[in-house]
Amino acid sequence: MEAIVIALPPDSPPARLGERFTLREGTPLRVGPGREARLRLGPLGAGDLLIGTEANTPFVRMTAPSLRASLCGHELFGSSRVQVRAGDSLYVHPGLVLEFRDRPTQKVTLHHDLESMLCASDEDDTWAVYRDQLEEAGDPLATWLSEAPWADEDARRRQLLGFAESVRGHLADVTWSNRGMLSSLTLSRQAVTGAPGLAWHLAQLAHLPVARLLPRLALALFAGPATARATGEQDPDTLAALTLERLGQLDGAPALRSVCLGFVSEPRAWPRAEAAWARLRERAPRLDPEFRGVVVSGGRATLSLLSRTPDVESVMSDVVLNPQRTDVGTATGALARLVGAAPQIACTLYRSIEGQWVVFDESADPFRLAQGPFALRVNGAVTARAALAPGDVVEPVEGLRFLFNFAGA
Repeated sequence: MEAIVIALPPDSPPARLGERFTLREGTPLRVGPGREARLRLGPLGAGDLLIGTEANTPFVRMTAPSLRASLCGHELFGSSRVQVRAGDSLYVHPGLVLEFRDRPTQKVTLHHDLESMLCASDEDDTWAVYRDQLEEAGDPLATWLSEAPWADEDARRRQLLGFAESVRGHLADVTWSNRGMLSSLTLSRQAVTGAPGLAWHLAQLAHLPVARLLPRLALALFAGPATARATGEQDPDTLAALTLERLGQLDGAPALRSVCLGFVSEPRAWPRAEAAWARLRERAPRLDPEFRGVVVSGGRATLSLLSRTPDVESVMSDVVLNPQRTDVGTATGALARLVGAAPQIACTLYRSIEGQWVVFDESADPFRLAQGPFALRVNGAVTARAALAPGDVVEPVEGLRFLFNFAGA
């Protein structure tokens, strides 16, 4: 069996896309911070993730608790040893993805005419011809479409490749059609601003077989300073235009029917983005000709102080929230600033692609729930991220309570 590199983190280890590693008995491939790691990730440290075979059985074994890794979207824990099957994908944070194959992969043949027909109608005969052509081309997607284990969550995760880890952590949300293909994809604010980032996710989308006919795509593109740091672009109009240009380069662009880039504070002119939208529509004619649904102006939401603690107080008692991003914490730039005996605290309120107001603990690991008095709470329950409804109580510090209200779009 071979492990094939299908994705690299932004700061690439010494590997290249498409590089192949044969799994060998007794000499496992090492991935991680160790000195002997073939694929080095992160600063130099002890312990690696091992990939090899034992008694002719391929395996993955974690030896470094500091690594975060998952196999087909299932977390791997320290000292665990997991059997690997052909078609599995291994994600190692912050963005290395290896796919396991027991035979060489064939170059994918695109079937634009048939895929265009499937976007226009959902007839069984057209799908049958599409499956036949995929099978003749040796495309593994043919097996997935023919076997139809689509209701099985584990089977679905295996089809998501590197995206499985993002779906596990709710950095990305997907829905499936009754044909076994993705019918929508939403990238959250964390997927855009955190590792491995927006460019990584869009690159994986371009190579995801079950996304070839994706009709609906939403990105939480605007997130204030975090987006500027993650993308190197501060002007929202230019950022939106560059993103739309990138979407137009996807092989699956003609299938798009709906694109949303998220919420902004106030209505404004978007000359570059509107021009890029017109160019995208040349490849994706089923998109709405109107640009107004691509970038949406948010409604008025407020945060009002309800109670303080003896050690930590809020400088601001009433705050009007920015739909893109409102910071609550100890940083000097926070709109609702906390002062007193508190560590570095930062939680963010913003409007999600679905239109919900969300509070997110910036310091929390979205894959592991925080604890203690400085963990974010909503209505008394510890959380890393929660959708808010009018009347909810947000506690960035236990006992320091804010009331959330929303006046409408």
